[in-house]
Amino acid sequence: MPVWVQDQCVVVSMVDQLVRKVRTGKRKSLKASRLAFGSLMTKKWSTFADPDIIRINKDLMADVLRIYRENFTGINERRFTMYCRFFNETCYAFLERGKVVGYCIFFVRPVFSYSHIYKTATLYSLAVDSDHRVYGIGKRLLQKGIREMKLNSVNCISLYVATENMPAISLYKKAGFRILRELEDVCGPGLKCYEMDLGLGQGLP
Repeated sequence: MPVWVQDQCVVVSMVDQLVRKVRTGKRKSLKASRLAFGSLMTKKWSTFADPDIIRINKDLMADVLRIYRENFTGINERRFTMYCRFFNETCYAFLERGKVVGYCIFFVRPVFSYSHIYKTATLYSLAVDSDHRVYGIGKRLLQKGIREMKLNSVNCISLYVATENMPAISLYKKAGFRILRELEDVCGPGLKCYEMDLGLGQGLP
């Protein structure tokens, strides 16, 4: 069977699974449907081993949520845990002596064109425990995520970061992200943030 026919079969199968998901939740929003489709795009996720970084699982969630609460004021644990559940393959925890000291969470979304379905990713949340911020843990988590996005043909990664969060902005710039624009109320009510993105070498049409 030609490769393009196999690809079409895969897409049809993914769409069928998405339709079933949407039908079981009749009130799902378009955003939720896109997230459901995105989660299907990570089911056969290619990865590489890192002795200190593993996927977030239910046994680690309490420690991950602790770090989340310590680092952010606009807390939405329901959304946070939903992304960890939908996108388990792209949610990473950094362990030191068996303890979670940092995490990085991406979610994947489809972008539809006339002839293709492209993958894009959003860096939803990245944080490191306050006692471990000078050891390059955030950099390693980000590098692993970017490397796996490239490995799985993701076209670009976007993120939103508070304009006053200079350490994070510096980290993202060093990783190749660029500032696109300044926005309000995205990172929290009344807060200003930058939208940043990183192209991964496979441009969208």
